[in-house]
Amino acid sequence: MPNATARGYQVGVLKETTFGTTPASPLQLMRTTSAAIKVASSFVESEEIQLYEVPDLIRVSADGTFEINGEYSYGAFHTLLEGIFANTWTTNVLSVGSTKTSFTIEDQYTDATKFLPGKGCLVESIAVSLQQGSKITFKITGRIGVVPTAYAGATAGTGAATAAGTNAILSPIASIQLLQEGGSLDLKGVGVTQFNFEFSRPGIAQPQLGSLSLSGLDPSTFVAKGSASLYVPTTGASALLDKYLGDTATSLAATLGGASNLKDAYLWNQVKFTDGGIAPVGRGQACIQSFQWQARYDATNTTCKITRTP
Repeated sequence: MPNATARGYQVGVLKETTFGTTPASPLQLMRTTSAAIKVASSFVESEEIQLYEVPDLIRVSADGTFEINGEYSYGAFHTLLEGIFANTWTTNVLSVGSTKTSFTIEDQYTDATKFLPGKGCLVESIAVSLQQGSKITFKITGRIGVVPTAYAGATAGTGAATAAGTNAILSPIASIQLLQEGGSLDLKGVGVTQFNFEFSRPGIAQPQLGSLSLSGLDPSTFVAKGSASLYVPTTGASALLDKYLGDTATSLAATLGGASNLKDAYLWNQVKFTDGGIAPVGRGQACIQSFQWQARYDATNTTCKITRTP
């Protein structure tokens, strides 16, 4: 039997209807650049004093986590966005909710016929990175409610997995349709060099006696943060520094994808710059201003609203 390699590695995802139970459906494969389920165990030593050596090691807990990294394409992680938003897409709009959404996430080592399923998974963070000269990438992390205790010889899903999507990987040039501040300022037009955003929602883990699996795992507070860097122009973007210094609320919007379809439009309607300023300037360098920002609750659009155009 061959050893497992990256060539045969796959990640399958399936939204659960009952926490910790895989539905009788095929898993959906994801396009990834790297991924892994990890189980971190905690051990204590026996303190019996009869020997001059450690007489035993006792496992007292285990913490299951997952990480999925990939290149941004339309629909690549729409389902997992439902997890961190604790809501479902409604008429192609996703806003922040409070309904726990869990998943079965499975590492599949197909060339070795080994499967490692994590059940009752909550998404705890989704980060998207837009950097000048680089691909648009994402990173997704979370916690596992039902910790796997052994490899399986078959997938946790029912039937063959659904193939991963084939939409084009987004370009950092042609696929950034909109980067906007304050409802009117086109950040692309004033020389933005990076724009990153992250959604985080830590799970409230409830460990228990008698089992490595959690008694409960529930979503906590949704937080949206990010950063942006751009040149210091004579007009326009200089207002960002004024808003930071003046503690003035604003808005941010980003649309990633095709010009007319297959695009995701992100809106943060209530934003404050929490840190910022102009970086030290050296000889032969352009002046760069960088900002950290955080969104807050908006009665109409929640902390963030995403509109997809399929």
